[in-house]
Amino acid sequence: MPVEHEVSITVRVDTIRDGTHGITLTTPDKLLGELPDSRAALLSLKDDLTVCIYGKGGDQHYLLAMPGTPIRGKQISDTEAVIVVRL
Repeated sequence: MPVEHEVSITVRVDTIRDGTHGITLTTPDKLLGELPDSRAALLSLKDDLTVCIYGKGGDQHYLLAMPGTPIRGKQISDTEAVIVVRL
């Protein structure tokens, strides 16, 4: 039977590695992915531990669900959230 473990995934709306604006997903030691999006402005952590990404006008652009089983999450700022998942 596989061993389960907990992983923290951080979602940020910020400047990505190529210098453009976008969305970054990271664990404490690994870049999981980046999505260039000049329209992304804010995010919010929902009760079901999904993350909504909003544009400057407040319109929803994306709904991100994390892999595994979400355990807990915390919204750090209007551009950053951390979700702990069990994999």
